[in-house]
Amino acid sequence: MTSNFMRTVHLKTAQQFKEQGHDLQYVVKHFHKVGIPEDEIPELLPLLGFGLGTDPLALRNTSQKD
Repeated sequence: MTSNFMRTVHLKTAQQFKEQGHDLQYVVKHFHKVGIPEDEIPELLPLLGFGLGTDPLALRNTSQKD
């Protein structure tokens, strides 16, 4: 489980990525990279305004580099 402090830090970073024009997959990759547990990611995405129904494959853990 991720602490509230770390969730807040990573949410702010993800919000900045979104504001810079990055997509859902980029944000999910960020969450994977920083160690957010897989089961917590779907809870965080709606807080950023992402709907999960638009791209379900974006939640897959990929090994591609940014």
